[in-house]
Parts: sequence; C-alpha cells; structure tokens
Amino acid sequence: MKVKFTEEQKWSATTHEVLEVYLDSEFWSSLTDLSATSTPEVLDIKRDAHTAVVRLHYVLAVDLPKEASRFIDPNDVAWVEETTWTLKDMSAQVRFLADQASQLLKANASAALAQQGDSAVRSVRGEVKVHIPLLGGRVEKVIVQGVQDHLKEEASAVQDRLS
Repeated sequence: MKVKFTEEQKWSATTHEVLEVYLDSEFWSSLTDLSATSTPEVLDIKRDAHTAVVRLHYVLAVDLPKEASRFIDPNDVAWVEETTWTLKDMSAQVRFLADQASQLLKANASAALAQQGDSAVRSVRGEVKVHIPLLGGRVEKVIVQGVQDHLKEEASAVQDRLS
C-alpha cells in the first residue's frame, strides 16, 4: 500500500511571482532552519522557454522505526528531488531519487500553481511507497509526515521571500 499526501499552500501574490521564488537558487540556499530536512543543496536549475528543472539534494531528519535499520541507514535518508515545471500551465512533476535503497523507496508528486483572485495557490499531491515487509507502512508514514512538515515550512519561507 502506498501512503498518499496532499498539501495546499496559498500566498498573496501572482503565480508568476511564486514560480520565480521556486526557480531561485538563492531561495533554496536560504532554507537553513528546516525541522524535517536539511538545507537543500542546489544541484542544478535549468530553464528554457517551455520548462524549468530544479534538482535539489535533501537529507530527511526523522526517526524511523529502529527495525528499519536492517534495510535503510536511518542516519542517511536522503534523496534528490527533481522538479520539472511546465511553464505554460504552471504544473510540475516531482521525482524523488533515493540515495540509498532506491529499490526499496519510491516516491513521486505533482504540483500545480493556480491564480485564485489575488492569491496564488499551490496544490501538491504525492505518494510514498517503501518495499519493506511488515515495516513499510510505518516507514512510509514517518517519511510522509516529514515531507508534509517540510512543505509547510517551505510555504512559510516562500511567503517571507515574497514580503
């Protein structure tokens, strides 16, 4: 069973202003006080007329069930987050590429920015699957909670950046 997550974020800004924050390497480097993840390491941000790709490296700072340490190093739950934006419709596909145990950890998400009156709204939907017998569901829940905490802190940092 996969654990799914959704998150909706709202800012008093235009979608273009919000997107520019997400495509700014300085923004990502400024996220130094995150509780669930490390400061993202910006690996790459590429942009052309139609798409933008943001590649970030994160380490998740959560407490996994101790039994999971047979399969996953609990001190190194890390991944590359690769977000591919389609600039025309302001949607994105996100791949999470695990540093370790990539055959055990699968995750992806989609995001969309939409203008609702004076506000930009970002909707994120994703899922995490951990292929560890008997423990996978517990590990998935811990990882998803960390991702959701991260998304809330990230949204707050976007608001600070827009102010």
